[in-house]
Amino acid sequence: MRRASAAILAGALLMSCAPQRGTIGAMLGRKNDGRVFVREAPAGLAAAKAGLREGDQILLVDGADVRALDERKLHLALSGEVGEPVKLTVERGDEVLRLTLVRTRPRREPLLPPAEAGGAEK
Repeated sequence: MRRASAAILAGALLMSCAPQRGTIGAMLGRKNDGRVFVREAPAGLAAAKAGLREGDQILLVDGADVRALDERKLHLALSGEVGEPVKLTVERGDEVLRLTLVRTRPRREPLLPPAEAGGAEK
């Protein structure tokens, strides 16, 4: 019984020490042909800090063609440890840009303003 408790405690400690998952901080959309576009790049997150804009087409993530990545693989390619870089090749109009984003912590915002979420304003 003690070994099981020790194993559970060790697992919990390892999980609490695990690096936090980061994000590029952009909402993306995919066309039927597999092309990926930026729908939104909220201020303060990695995408906006690196200059990514709404309408930019993401061509490559760390050298991998996004059209060859399914949703899961694309998510894995874009997420990673907070503070770690990810390189994007982006098409904006007639320009091809190479941007390096530093992953940030995901923003945790309430779904509803406090008054609508059950809080009473006075």
